Amino acid sequence: MGVPFLLAILSTTFFFLVKAQNVSEPVLDVSGKAVVKGSNYFILPAGRGNNDDGGLDVSSIRNRTNPLVVSQNTQSSVGGSLQFSPLDPEENTVRLSTDLNVKFMSIIISDSSTVWTVNNEIIPQRYVVAVGGVEGNPGRDTLSNWFKIDKYEDAYKLVYCPGVCETCRPFCGDIGILVEPNNKRVLFVGSDKPLKVKFQYTESGLTINNNTSPSASNPDKLPTLPFVNVVMCVVIGYLIKVM
Repeated sequence: MGVPFLLAILSTTFFFLVKAQNVSEPVLDVSGKAVVKGSNYFILPAGRGNNDDGGLDVSSIRNRTNPLVVSQNTQSSVGGSLQFSPLDPEENTVRLSTDLNVKFMSIIISDSSTVWTVNNEIIPQRYVVAVGGVEGNPGRDTLSNWFKIDKYEDAYKLVYCPGVCETCRPFCGDIGILVEPNNKRVLFVGSDKPLKVKFQYTESGLTINNNTSPSASNPDKLPTLPFVNVVMCVVIGYLIKVM
């Protein structure tokens, strides 16, 4: 086995190591487990002083029943359960700063989907979060349906900044609360005070995921990393010996 061949192995090993390290860390629920596709969660307020604020639901505002907007309950209700669908259909783990769809699972609307989308027609000069979006099919036509989750202080925040269209230049913003005249608390994009949230797993309306890949059974682990490290040590040790 020649040195050039070993150098090629080393180069390939470094490539896969860098690729693995570039994978965003998983979003964790309140129990410390990775948030995964196909499971249901409540999105709950995480900030102090929010004892009177509950989870997320849908509401009608300004005498409009279509589309319905995503709102925060003003009582201790956990709201509706939701699922997250990452942009990559083979990815089972919800990761930080990656595009995903958000969909209510415990709410049924007869003439609309429950997928989140951004709407700028309900309230003038405001981009509110509504339902009625399209799941999947990333691109220019579905730009308004993609959201992200980022770290915020000791918890998380929801963000609109889609990266599913390379030639598009969408606006970006944190998602906060807009209080309507009727005291309904509506999610909107562009807040200077993001809604701090946490994610609570629930079995309610659980969808069974038949994917049994390693990433699905233990999604917050990267099982290839130990193997990569071993290969690197062996190759580097051999090169030092032959040189």
